[in-house]
Amino acid sequence: MELRITECTGPLADHLEQFKQYASIPDDTRDGVLLKMLKDAMLQVQEYSDKALLPCSFELTVYNVKFYQDIRLYQGGKTVTSVKDGEGNDLEYFRIGNRLRMKQASDVVIVTYSNEINIAEAEQLQPIVWQLATAIYDGEDAKAQASILRTAYGPR
Repeated sequence: MELRITECTGPLADHLEQFKQYASIPDDTRDGVLLKMLKDAMLQVQEYSDKALLPCSFELTVYNVKFYQDIRLYQGGKTVTSVKDGEGNDLEYFRIGNRLRMKQASDVVIVTYSNEINIAEAEQLQPIVWQLATAIYDGEDAKAQASILRTAYGPR
């Protein structure tokens, strides 16, 4: 299985202002860099929590799919754009919550979809985003950043 983000909107200006307040960043001189750090943090939390924080489009490739196998949509997957085999032919499926149940087998299934943000879930995740974005801003290494996510969600 391979999951790839094909398009993703960045954080809102309101997110940036909240982060700057949280991290006690007084001026606007580094807003471009801060937006990138904030987006990186939001995408890490989105991936780790499997909840949508930023509007994104995805391409999910699954191999050796069997008849009636379920394929899970990740990171708040909501709107399915297409379900195709490796040659670009449409495949039949039906939807069960955040899963697609395949009506036919295929060596390769490529699902394109977009997510939908649940505001209440996103608001609950904001403290973790701020903490992670601050760690990125402070130059903490990947090990320290992963520790923040593990503390919030437990080991993967």
